[in-house]
Parts: sequence; structure tokens; C-alpha cells
Amino acid sequence: MPLTLEFGYASETGPRERNEDYGAYVSPDGALASTKGMLAAVADGVSGGHHGREAAESTVRNLLADFYATPDTWEISHALGTVLAAINRWLHGQTASRHEPGGMATTLTALVLRGRRYHYAHVGDSRLYRMRGEILSQLSTDHVWETPGMSHVLKRALGLDIHVVPDFGDGDLAVGDSFVLVSDGVWEPLGQLELHRLLKLHGEPQFAAAALVREAHARGGQDNASALVVSVRDIGEVEEALVDMRNLPLPGKLVAGARLDDFTIEAELHSGRDTRLLRARHDNTGQRWVLKTLPTVMQGDSEAAARLLAEEWFLKRVHSHYFPEVLPLPARNFLYFAVRFYEGQTLQDKLDAGHHFSPNETVTLGIRMLKGLAALHRLDIVHRDLKPANLHLDTAGKLRILDLGVARCPTLDAREAHAQPGTPSFMAPELFADGDASPGSDLYALGVTLYHLLTRKYPYGEIEPFQHPKFGEPAPPARTRPDIPLWLENVLLKAVARDPDARFETAEEMLLALERGEANPLLRRRVPLAERSPAGAWPLVAGLSLLLNLLLLFLLVAS
Repeated sequence: MPLTLEFGYASETGPRERNEDYGAYVSPDGALASTKGMLAAVADGVSGGHHGREAAESTVRNLLADFYATPDTWEISHALGTVLAAINRWLHGQTASRHEPGGMATTLTALVLRGRRYHYAHVGDSRLYRMRGEILSQLSTDHVWETPGMSHVLKRALGLDIHVVPDFGDGDLAVGDSFVLVSDGVWEPLGQLELHRLLKLHGEPQFAAAALVREAHARGGQDNASALVVSVRDIGEVEEALVDMRNLPLPGKLVAGARLDDFTIEAELHSGRDTRLLRARHDNTGQRWVLKTLPTVMQGDSEAAARLLAEEWFLKRVHSHYFPEVLPLPARNFLYFAVRFYEGQTLQDKLDAGHHFSPNETVTLGIRMLKGLAALHRLDIVHRDLKPANLHLDTAGKLRILDLGVARCPTLDAREAHAQPGTPSFMAPELFADGDASPGSDLYALGVTLYHLLTRKYPYGEIEPFQHPKFGEPAPPARTRPDIPLWLENVLLKAVARDPDARFETAEEMLLALERGEANPLLRRRVPLAERSPAGAWPLVAGLSLLLNLLLLFLLVAS
């Protein structure tokens, strides 16, 4: 069942000369509703100039348009914050460029409802309330000065300053919830008790919104009054289509020449514990594809099906040639997805075949990996299983990052509860302490990958599954490969640092370090002995102290 909402909106000028409030909502259909959600917003233009209405209306209109242009993979607070920062810069710039008195500033309260959760962004003194059962709760906080006599003076609003800091919040939805977005022209004359009474009295959102505005002016309100009411009739899921496809049957045993929808099977490429890969040719185009599905024994495993479908969902949104192309399938009768087949080998295949990676070759590969990883991280997607086996070189020498089966993003997280996926030897130290995977842990895995390509070893030794390793200092790769230049060794050691704060912050930062190379080398941090080897440091300190005491005793006796 998809998320089902009902909206109501009313706005009246009241005694004022013009209405500087503006409210609106968007209720998209289908995939957009389940991916991005439904958005409602109310803005109250700041009085004192001629542009309050323009500020409020342009803010709401731009928010409702630009929010849906942000990547599907972004967390809602990230998307709202990015759009509001751009709107704020535009409003502030308009104030500086116009000659009329007053500025272009506005309050804003925005609400996004998606799947089973609500999210909001707020700046100023418009308000957001939630009615659940018999309880009316104020979710937003007014951004006004608390000094006596200044309770109506805003300390935060869009357009007031070059930078804006909205409040963000979220929570779970329940059937029957009602959300109310109101300007100060409604909540101030009514008060929370009257708001509560009117919402209980009027069950339909449009009637409730009109009653709130009408009663605000009837009680002596002197400001514009606007109210937007949203009622939750049913809750849904993020990506309803993915939920529906989880129950598709798995392909059975398929031999060469067998048919699967619009494909003819050529060969089975891989059959593992949780993955099955089939090479197939599309009947209409003749193009070769790899069909990824699950082993037949996993039929009915909804979590495994969710991870498989999530991988296809990620690949459709990563528009980068460092990832395999995914084939859009309008309909299918079985649980699988298709990516283009590329002749070539993974980097692990090349290692297994005895290939010797030179420092120059490794740097070149690292630059390509980081460009692909940067594209992934810009979408707020964390790979979580970077290693040589998931990096493919085709016959033309083009590198691609494979296997997003355990990837995660804020919008869609298909991991099992309490699971920490990855390959132990490539997992960052914080992941063994139940830390969350992050872009930093991906960069650590990439650093271990480059280290392994050069040395066939691991910076902290090989880690077996279910082992709880202790991390000391990483072994310098030059011990195994003396031909590694010092600058490259420093880059690798920074990438695999035990402390996340000592690593590269972003893929772009590490990419720059590899591209500049010897022209602008990193300086190796000198690690104190006590940090490098605590067990050896204290005996040394004790020995030096003993010698010093003996020396003092000798001098005392001699005198």
C-alpha cells in the first residue's frame, strides 16, 4: 500500500494591505512519491519592505521544484539543506542588488513525508505541529530573540544573512497523524489549546485549514494567516516497486540455450553462496549481458531479494563510466537484473595469475578507482566491499567498480539487522567496533587494495572472518617493495591509518595526492615511540630514569 495523504490549505490577508504568506504542496505519483516523498511548505515573508511576498513565494516555488531534482540517494535533510542554502544565497544577493527599502527575507517550514517517516526543515517563526491521537505537539522551535520586547524579532530567516542554519527533524509516521504548518498569524492569536480544539472539530484537512485561518482573524489577529494541514490516511514503503518485486520466483537451473524472458543463456559465470551470474544474449539486440540473481536455495529470502534489487537501484542512479551499465527492464517474470558483459579480468584474477603491479600502474589504477568512488560518494552511497575482486579491467584497460550488493545510502538501506558486511582484511578498524560504514571506511579499503596490489600483503596482516583484530602501526609497504617511492608510501600509510581522523577526508583529497605525486609529496607524520610501541617505551623510560638516579647518587657521594 503506498503512502496516502490528504491536504488542505487556506490563506487570508486579514487587516494587512497585502498577503506576504505563501504555501503550497506537491503530491507526485508512482516512483517519485515513494523515492522522494510528498512535500508541503509554508513561508511568511518578512515585513518592512516591498519584497516579503516575492521572497516567500519564490522560496516555496523553488523548493518544491528543486527538491525533486536532487539525487534520489540523498538523505532528505541533505537535499533540503542543499536547496535551502542555494535559495538563501539568491535571496541575500537580491537584497544587495535592489534599491528599494527593505530586504528579501522569509521564514520557512517545510515537511516531507515518505514511506513510513516524516522529515522537516524549519527556519524562522512559522510553526509545525503534529496531531497524534489526542496529543498536539509542536515540532519546530521559533527562531526569535528571547529578550523582552523583541519576541517578534527574527534571529534566523532565509535571506537575512549569507549563511543560514535551518533546523532539521524526523520521526515515524502513523495512520491518522495530522501535520499542521502555520504562519505566526495563526498560532499567535489562537494559542495551542484553540489549535487543538479546531483540529479535533474538523476532520477534513481543507475544512480544518479554513477554520484555523478564519478563527485567527476572528480572535483579533492583525497579520496574514496561513495554514496547511496534512492528514495521513495510509503509510507505505520507500520504493514500493522494489517491495513488489521481492516475491518474483528465482530462475531455475538454466543450461546453455535456455530462455529467460528476452534472453538466451550462454553460460554460468559464477555460482556462490549468495550470488549467481549468468552470461546471456539479448534476443532483440544480440548484445551480451550478465544476469545477476540468487541461488535457487534462497527462494523466499526477502532480505536477500531486497539486497539484489537495491543493487540494481543503485546502478541505475550512478551515472559514471566507472560502473557497469545496467539494462532497464520494463517487466520481468523472474528475480534478476542485467548489467553489460565486459571481456576482461578483475584485479584479483590478475594477482592470481601472477601479474606484478608496478608503482606507476598502481597509481594509475588508484586514480581511476578514486574517480569512480568520488562519483559514488557524491550520491551519498557507501560501497562497503571494495577489494581487488570487485575491481574489473576490461580488454581496453578500462576500470569498473563492481558489486554494490552490500552498498548503503540514507534513502535505501537493504542490509540485514546488526550486519556489518565487507571482507575482513579490507575493513577499517572502526567497523570491528560496530562503527558505521562511511566514505572514510571506503577510502581505507581502497588504500588496502592499492597496498595489496603492490605487496600482496595487508598493512595490519591478514584478518580472518570472525576474528577481532588489534591494530598497531601499519607495516610500511617499502619493506616488501623497496621500489615504492617515498611519496606513494606516505599516501598509502595515510589512507590506511588506524585513526579515521588521520586519513583522507574525501576521495577528491586522496585523488589530488596521487595526481600530484612526487611534485607535492605528503610528509610522513613522525609517530612518537610511546604511541608506536607502548610496550617498549615504558621500559626505556624506566631505564633512563634509573641511570639518571644512579648518576645523581654518584655525584652526591663524590661531593
